Amino acid sequence: MNTTHTRRGDVLALALLCTAQFMLILDVVVVNVAVPSIRTDLQVPDGALQFVAVAYTVAFGSLLVAFGRAGDLYGRRRIFLTGLTVFTFASLTAGLAQTGWQLIASRAVQGIGAAMISPTALALLTTRFEEDPARNRALSLWGAVGAGGAIAGQLIGGVLTELAGWRSVFLINVPVGVLAIVTATALLSEHRERAGTRLDGVAAALLSGGLVPAVLAVTWLPQHGLTSAVVVALSAAAVLLAGFAVRQRRSSAPLIDLALLLRPGVRTGIATLALSSAALTASLFFTSLYLQVVVGHGALAVGLAFAPLTVLILLITPFSGNVVTRVGARPPLVIGMALMAAGMLWLSRAPHDGGYWTDVLPGLLAMAVGSGIGYAPMFIAATTGVPPDEQGLTSGLLNTSQELGPAIGLATLAGVAAAVTAAPTAASLASGYRAGFLGAALLVLTATVAATRMPRDIGRATPSVGAATPVAGAA
Repeated sequence: MNTTHTRRGDVLALALLCTAQFMLILDVVVVNVAVPSIRTDLQVPDGALQFVAVAYTVAFGSLLVAFGRAGDLYGRRRIFLTGLTVFTFASLTAGLAQTGWQLIASRAVQGIGAAMISPTALALLTTRFEEDPARNRALSLWGAVGAGGAIAGQLIGGVLTELAGWRSVFLINVPVGVLAIVTATALLSEHRERAGTRLDGVAAALLSGGLVPAVLAVTWLPQHGLTSAVVVALSAAAVLLAGFAVRQRRSSAPLIDLALLLRPGVRTGIATLALSSAALTASLFFTSLYLQVVVGHGALAVGLAFAPLTVLILLITPFSGNVVTRVGARPPLVIGMALMAAGMLWLSRAPHDGGYWTDVLPGLLAMAVGSGIGYAPMFIAATTGVPPDEQGLTSGLLNTSQELGPAIGLATLAGVAAAVTAAPTAASLASGYRAGFLGAALLVLTATVAATRMPRDIGRATPSVGAATPVAGAA
């Protein structure tokens, strides 16, 4: 642990950073259950309804690398606090929106704030805790809020929508955000690694500008086919991303240091996080639809159906850091991915006349245990050994994979499910969802194979470090 900080300060900082990340991940999925109420109340056309979710995800995912690098250069605390302010204000305007487009615009601004918060929060964590058991434990808690937040969003969204209306899923962020701003102002010190170095704004604009149409095109393609809008979006993405690549090659201070991606831990962590997050998000989406449309559960019942997953993940994940300290990141990562795949394969057999206890819960429990074991090793592997002046960039890349992976994966697997669904009957819909679950399992199996190629000892403590006295983050 960094000895310039007190144990109490480290615990409070860890709680603050993890709470902020939990809030961001929660907002990716919390609207899923609220969408029917939003459509009815604001009279949002079906064609525009998807943008309530997509606007947040696209803005969030496309700006993470730029803001992660900006935190390295201009101060992580400054970017973090600015992001909290933007996110909190946008949550208020989303909760008060009177039209669909006001809500969609607020969701996009929420995404911009989230892109400021997430990479700087992770970089603040990894630079506050040194590479020892305390850091692995801190990252295991970070992994818990990442995996747990995605699942808890289904539960919290269902409960809030049922009991307090859809506006509450946004307004609940306001008091949490204000408290986080006050706490961060008092607790966090400024941290910048490359004072005097300037952000390549052109490269950042080309990368972020290229990712937006790329994700939109992938989102639209399964639903609408290769329309002129999709072609234009793909063309714009290709031009902008090609421009970014050229800019990278010519720059003396590139936005993304390609040598960073040659590190086995970074490469494997990013790949496995993208694949597993895509599969998990899609599986939760299909499970929610299966329980509502096929089984016939209401929003509250669907939300409560995900409660066991949240509890399991929050119980298991904090201990995974200790496992990595003892055996390295590879073994728990491989085991976790394999269990997630097994859970999705179980769900891929759910019949049209199935039930929650026998056909859904066993698969969800396997996914929860696998996520609890496997998520923290991804972050530990990707950030171990990375220089302090590249922690913000690494955090941006990791969080980009965690946000854009699900956006692309869900769009693709939803297209697969739609292609298999022949008619709007329970039997046909169930067959489509089964195809989606099977596709998700294949993604996680691919992540499992990738994990086996990572060096075993990444994240494992040396004998001298392993004997260190436990410090903050042990809880």
